Amino acid sequence: MEMSSSLTLTPAPRSKLAATVAQQVLEEIRGKRLERGTRIPSERELMTALGVGRSTIREAINGLAMLGVLEIRHGQGAFVADPDAGAPSAIAAALARGVTRDLFEARRLVEPEATRLAAERRTDVDLREIARALADHEQALRDGTLAVEPSVRFHVAIGLAAHNEVLSGFVQSFQEPLTERGPILEEFEGFREWEIDQHRSVFEPVRAGDPDAAAAAMRDHLDAVVAYHERLGLP
Repeated sequence: MEMSSSLTLTPAPRSKLAATVAQQVLEEIRGKRLERGTRIPSERELMTALGVGRSTIREAINGLAMLGVLEIRHGQGAFVADPDAGAPSAIAAALARGVTRDLFEARRLVEPEATRLAAERRTDVDLREIARALADHEQALRDGTLAVEPSVRFHVAIGLAAHNEVLSGFVQSFQEPLTERGPILEEFEGFREWEIDQHRSVFEPVRAGDPDAAAAAMRDHLDAVVAYHERLGLP
């Protein structure tokens, strides 16, 4: 499989860029009628050919693997599994499933421990910032406007209250995907009220200075968000 180094992509949000890359790889596979078991170019070769970063390439390849088009063999690369699997329209959904799964796995590893430290180390300033995010969330509910920004800010404020630059940096890195998904969730009746109740349940043990309860509350919240996704049939 050869891909011209002249291929370039118009700058776009990474999620859309990954879908574009996945579509191009799929078209190359089908256009060249590559047989099952054919190894596609390496990540580095695809990066050079398409002019995008490694994370975008990996996201695209993982999406095609979830569709059954590719098989990823660790240490060897990606190979054609079924060039006819999955409709092009399914690429975005496959990418969403993969990114959402990875996002929640990462959040469940990071945020409970950040919340534990927040309960131990929070200052009066930290508590005011967290409380302000909750108050702004409540105001958005009263006004009937989107509460995505204060909702995401709540999680960032908890991360900052841990006073650990690495942990808070990880939590802040979740902002973009959370902001992208927020409006979708808020379309479902009852989600907005449910979410703020969940956030209050996390804030109480942080304010009370109870590290174990705070970590457990955040872990329960993240598990509840996953269950909410599954109940609504979301990726």
